[in-house]
Amino acid sequence: INYYETASEAVTLQDIHDFCHDGEVQSQSDRDIRVTYIHSKGSYHHTPVNANWRRELTNAVLHPDCLSPPDDKCNVCGASFFTRFAFIYPGNMFTAKCSYINELLPPLTGG
Repeated sequence: INYYETASEAVTLQDIHDFCHDGEVQSQSDRDIRVTYIHSKGSYHHTPVNANWRRELTNAVLHPDCLSPPDDKCNVCGASFFTRFAFIYPGNMFTAKCSYINELLPPLTGG
């Protein structure tokens, strides 16, 4: 993963997408590697609400049940998942298997 002085979430999400599509991540065990996307949600508007929300989102995606689910049937995990208007993890922080990421459109060109 790279460091960018200025960028959007799509740039980092593209790095994750590229990592999961890398030629080295091709065996079944490699495709089951989990990647985690966390960011500084709400840090430009420092309030106790934003700090608590960011902490909860981070704690959820780094929880052992997300990083290593007991039954390994979950391919993506986050604090909460909404399905009403779109399939979305509010706050856009998640842990996912590379096999799931590989099914998604590239963020910079189609996602």
